[in-house]
Amino acid sequence: MKELQVLSLLLIMLFTLTACQNGLLNAEQQAADKIVLYQMESFGQVKENTNYEITDKQTIKLFATAISRANKVSGVADVVDPNFKVEFGEKEFYLWMAEDHGSVMDVADDYTLYTLEQKDVEQLYSFLSSENLLD
Repeated sequence: MKELQVLSLLLIMLFTLTACQNGLLNAEQQAADKIVLYQMESFGQVKENTNYEITDKQTIKLFATAISRANKVSGVADVVDPNFKVEFGEKEFYLWMAEDHGSVMDVADDYTLYTLEQKDVEQLYSFLSSENLLD
């Protein structure tokens, strides 16, 4: 229940922010040949044997675009455990995904949360569902 309240609040905050490149990924990271997804137990704790490598250019671009245009939420983030960790080379992000909303956080800056645009949420959710990566 608390997770739903937090995510609902994040969705509301999304509408108050402007859309722009946020600087979370540089051009080299956006052009990565591979990204790796891990399902998470909690912050900093990956579920064993859950790494999922993505080498398809369109799918990498989908993740890169979604992360790059996510909107910064003002204030200090206080969120539930993430669903995934996403690695773009040495750059790592936590990812929260649900059918109607999503958020991302740079692992190196765990005080700042970014909400994903609705069209990116739909595409990422569709991909993750098709790969049976969502619980």
